[in-house]
Amino acid sequence: MNFLWKCLNEDCDDNSYYRFPGLCRVCTNYDDKGQPFEPVQRIKHNPDKTLYIVLETSDRPYRTQKPITRKEIQDLAAEQKKMQKHKTQMRKMRQARRKDIQAQKDNPEHIHDENCGHDVDFSDIGESVGEEE
Repeated sequence: MNFLWKCLNEDCDDNSYYRFPGLCRVCTNYDDKGQPFEPVQRIKHNPDKTLYIVLETSDRPYRTQKPITRKEIQDLAAEQKKMQKHKTQMRKMRQARRKDIQAQKDNPEHIHDENCGHDVDFSDIGESVGEEE
């Protein structure tokens, strides 16, 4: 990210944005030798020329996290191993289901009827239930 720098002094006539930090040449007072005795720093701005705001450390929770312990690392590893085992089981179940569906397509299930030659008792099919009136 390329930040910009600009003087925010009220009396400054320089409205330019610079690509480097440093002293404002208009507002800084110099002595006879060319050394600054009243330096005025430029202020950091975002690339869209809005004022850059520094976040407090309390606004960045990732900076305040405590270090991870060995026990936590072991727990994470066990959890990952458990999830991997579950994923493997699910994959094998899906493969078996696909294989079963493919087998059913290749060898459709035999439908028993009166002419198939098997000893199947069709006598109870379609019989009415006794009437209770």
